[in-house]
Amino acid sequence: MYKIAIIEDSKAVNNALAEFCRQLDQSAEVDQFFDRASAEMGIKQTDYSLIVVDIELPPEKNAGIGLINVNSQYHKSPVIVVSGLDSSVYRSIMYQLDIWDFLEKPIAPDGQMFLAAAMRVLRDTRNSQGAQSAQDQQVESEEDLFVDHETGKASFKGRPLNIPHTAKIILQKVYKNKGGLVTYEELFELVKSGKNNDAIRQHVKTIRDALKDVGESEGHVEVIRMKGVRWQD
Repeated sequence: MYKIAIIEDSKAVNNALAEFCRQLDQSAEVDQFFDRASAEMGIKQTDYSLIVVDIELPPEKNAGIGLINVNSQYHKSPVIVVSGLDSSVYRSIMYQLDIWDFLEKPIAPDGQMFLAAAMRVLRDTRNSQGAQSAQDQQVESEEDLFVDHETGKASFKGRPLNIPHTAKIILQKVYKNKGGLVTYEELFELVKSGKNNDAIRQHVKTIRDALKDVGESEGHVEVIRMKGVRWQD
């Protein structure tokens, strides 16, 4: 059963988004919050399947960003931002915060764009969780890359990697397939947005920078022109 949080100060918009979420699954539990204080308490107490949040929650202009940061410290629930603010200004910030999607208001009365985004997030997170086998959870001493699935933190040869969630997933995939090519098509399945070669190469740059920070060679992760990415020892 899904547990979804709607954080929006406008009662009409909040109710509309909540109703859309109930259309996703009649058994879904939807918590509605209209201010930062109550939303923050809910985020701390509940591991939500999805959080839908506005950026502006009067009197705070960027209250939503604060709530996203609180979420990252607790359950790391997937987040969709629904805002009337200019996406060209905030989209890069949302990317850095590892948001799943950014939708601009007003949301159409039929809610189709919102429903498609929400279904994609719920489907992808469910598939990701289902794909984690016991072997994925096991710590193997001979492996240099380790990801703690409880905390989401990653390390390489015991040194912590400062790496965003999406880049971390790509690194896991490439590392697990050591020496073999991971095609762009395979990598597109791992990302929420930016399903193109340039976006993948940007994630690779992030991975290389993280490896460099812990004293490792950037050359471990090699981009094969027009084909994909592979790990080299």
